[in-house]
Amino acid sequence: MDWSEPARRSKPSPTLAIVVAVALFLAASGALVAVIPELVAPRGEPSDHAFIFPAFDGPVRWNPCEPIHYVVNPGDSPPGSVEDVHLAVSRVSAATGIGFVYDGLTDEIPLDDRDWVQPERYGPGWAPVLIAWASPSETDISFLRDGEVAAAVARPWVPFGETVIVSAWVLVNERDLNPAGFARPGDQGPTVQHELGHVIGLDHVDSLAEMMHPAGGRVTDFGPGDLAGLEALGADGGCLQTPDPR
Repeated sequence: MDWSEPARRSKPSPTLAIVVAVALFLAASGALVAVIPELVAPRGEPSDHAFIFPAFDGPVRWNPCEPIHYVVNPGDSPPGSVEDVHLAVSRVSAATGIGFVYDGLTDEIPLDDRDWVQPERYGPGWAPVLIAWASPSETDISFLRDGEVAAAVARPWVPFGETVIVSAWVLVNERDLNPAGFARPGDQGPTVQHELGHVIGLDHVDSLAEMMHPAGGRVTDFGPGDLAGLEALGADGGCLQTPDPR
């Protein structure tokens, strides 16, 4: 069982930027002060979340009693990209209560038929979560979805017949021109964090107040719905049995 869906992230639209600029100008003279918070940071609700693998007895998730190992292939990413990964991982860990272990750099590039067990590269057990930057010519994974080019795509993986996520990959498009960091909703840091939400098991939602909006929303960190969903996928759900590689 696997899943792949892009986060169609883009820089804030010129129209929105103009509206915000006008609102800020008017606010300086005492007008529209109450409008600005709604315009810049929409209000979300804890119910604004969805799961990739919903099930009768709760969503399919990782075993929260074992740390999630991850590796990074920075490729030709801009400076600060690896730091973006670590910060995004720390936010996911805080929201879920699941520990993460960084296993270092790798030269692996995600492929559609990735081998989820690679003892010669990573040792015994399931391959770690792979977070990589690559151009479309380096992989057989398409960044094109519904006529749009995605900044990144992700796939959590569940072995056939099982109900526990055991590995995943995140692939960031090197042709994406958004800068590193978390300063704006369209930056690379929120893009990676959105994809890690998919890795844990979150699906897209319609609310712009949530990072799991298909375009990343108007936020640079998880919203209330994202956090509620991550909590449901995390340590509070109790331990699971991780299947052995086969």
